[in-house]
Amino acid sequence: MNSITRFRLMAICLYLFGCVAIAQSISHEDITKLLDQTFSVMEQHYIEPSVVDETKNFIVARHAMGKYHDIDTLDKFAERIGGDIRDITGDKHLSLYTVSPEEEVSHIIQHREGKLTHNYAFEQVKVLPGNIGYLKFNKFHPDSNAKNTADSAFNFLANTEGMVIDLRDTIGGSPELVAHMIGYFLADRTPLWSTLDAQGNVTQTVQVDKHSGHTQFRDDYPVWLVTSHNSASATELFASALQANNKATVVGDATAGAGFYVGVRKITDELVFRISLLKPIISSNQSNWEKVGVEPDVKVPPVDALDSAIAIAMASQHVSES
Repeated sequence: MNSITRFRLMAICLYLFGCVAIAQSISHEDITKLLDQTFSVMEQHYIEPSVVDETKNFIVARHAMGKYHDIDTLDKFAERIGGDIRDITGDKHLSLYTVSPEEEVSHIIQHREGKLTHNYAFEQVKVLPGNIGYLKFNKFHPDSNAKNTADSAFNFLANTEGMVIDLRDTIGGSPELVAHMIGYFLADRTPLWSTLDAQGNVTQTVQVDKHSGHTQFRDDYPVWLVTSHNSASATELFASALQANNKATVVGDATAGAGFYVGVRKITDELVFRISLLKPIISSNQSNWEKVGVEPDVKVPPVDALDSAIAIAMASQHVSES
C-alpha cells in the first residue's frame, strides 16, 4: 500500500461529537510520482504536444530545488502544480482538481448560485431608444434549457432594428449553444468552425443548423458585441465567428485568449486534469484566438464600451441620446 492510499482523506464520524476530517497527506516521493503521472497524461492528450516537455522540465527542476516542499496534501498539489502548468503554458483552461474515487468527473465548472446560474445566465433583455435591442448574458450555459431561454430573448427582440450584445462578463461555456445562437444571424448551412486534434486532424465541422425555433434576423440586421478581457472561451468563439463572417462589430477590449476545447482526464482515482483537447478553427478566415484574443473593431476601455456601442448603434439609426 503506497503512502497516497495510506493517508487517503478519512472522515471519522462520531455519534455525539460530529465529524473530524483528516487531510490526505503526501510526501516528497509522492509528489515525484504524481508529477510523472500528470505529465504522462499531458503528453498523451494535450492539444499542443510541443510545449509539454518544456513545461515538465521546468516544474520537475523546481521540485528538485525544493520549491514545492510545502506541498503536503493532494489539494495543495492540485492548486500549485495546476497553477504553474497554466502559467507556463499560458493556457487559461488548464487546471488540476481533486475528487473522491467514486465521483463522476466533468469539465463543466459548477458555480455558486448567482448570475452564472439564474435564468441559465441570461440577465437582461430590453429595447433601447431607436428600437435597438440589448441582450446581456454571463455564460453559454450547457443546460439544454438555455436554448429555450435564448430563443425567448431573440424572439422578444425580433422586431428591433439592430442589437447590442453585452459579453463583457460572459466567461464561456457551451459551443453547442454558441452555434444555436449564431443561427439567428447567419444563413442556414453557413460553415462556422472545425475542430483539430493534437495531430492536426479534423474531428468535427460545425455549421449553422436551423431548427423550428429560429426566426433569422434579416440579412442586413446589424449586431454590436461588447467585449472585455473577461470575455473568454466559448464567448470568443461566438464573437470570432460573427466578426469573421462580417456580421458583428466588436466594441471594447481584446478578449481573454482562451482558444481551445477542454475536457477531463483522470491522473489517479483522486486527481483530475482539466485539459485542452481540441483546437477550433474559424471556417471563414482559418483563425484561432488562443493567447491573442479576439481584437475589437472599435477599441474602447471596457468600462466605456457599452456606452460606445450604444452610441454607435443609435447613430446608425440616426437617433440622438437624450
